Amino acid sequence: MPQTLEIEYKPQAAVVWLSRPDVRNAMDPLMVQELDETFQALGRDPQVRAIVLAGRGIGFCAGADIGQARYGTQPGEEDARADALACAAMLHTIYSCPKATIARVHGICMSVGMGLAAACDITIASSQATFALPETRLGLAPAVIAPYVLRAIGPRHATRWFLTGETFSATEAWRIGFVHDLCEPESLDMRISALVDTFMLTAPDAVSATKQLVHDLPLRSLDADAAGTDGHQGNAAEGHGNGGGGGLSTNANADADPAAGAAAAAAIGALATSAAVQGTRLPDWVVVGNLPAGPAPA
Repeated sequence: MPQTLEIEYKPQAAVVWLSRPDVRNAMDPLMVQELDETFQALGRDPQVRAIVLAGRGIGFCAGADIGQARYGTQPGEEDARADALACAAMLHTIYSCPKATIARVHGICMSVGMGLAAACDITIASSQATFALPETRLGLAPAVIAPYVLRAIGPRHATRWFLTGETFSATEAWRIGFVHDLCEPESLDMRISALVDTFMLTAPDAVSATKQLVHDLPLRSLDADAAGTDGHQGNAAEGHGNGGGGGLSTNANADADPAAGAAAAAAIGALATSAAVQGTRLPDWVVVGNLPAGPAPA
């Protein structure tokens, strides 16, 4: 039985509740591990066609619990790396889950909480929810969550909120495309339930195949563009394959690629050689590199 989560089963659906309300569902290493295991199990469950990710208490997720061991202000280098890799693996498990995933956001949604919402297929939020990416105010870079946030809102909007660390409203989150729908707080569960019902009208195999198509197609377009550009094929391949130059792709399709920020995605890339996630299916956009020095990304 999970210690940090509650799993609620409904007809052909499941709700995964983050259940550390005393710390606004801030994530510790145990919650990261349990989320990874739970989404893997639900992804294999033929009785589950849609998964809702929600938070108990007054907020969805307040980010990483820096008060926990290995999330402290001065963690050991190996512990910090292990935590970052585990969090990256967990987000990829949610992102690549073959079932439809829906984030139910209320209250605060901060740091890795935004990573969770961005890794889900659909995000529905309370109109009173608030969002923040305060890593730069903590002396950190949002390396682990960046690929998913970039995919959700594009590099231009992501840069603005990554750099300032400001809190922004649910209305702004909807305007920039991070949130698909807004609801009054009292209507949030009804809206989520109605959305889950729509997946009872779809074919599970078609949903899984369509998710894979959406994930892969921009990469195929990038590869085709790179192959057809005389004199720039090498640079394009380098930028896509190993983060050459550390910059963002200039291709218009890059917004849909979770590795659009190659330098920021270095933590994800380290998964490729991590013994902790051997056997995990990694996407083609993995960028091989080393974690940034310093504390673990939030």
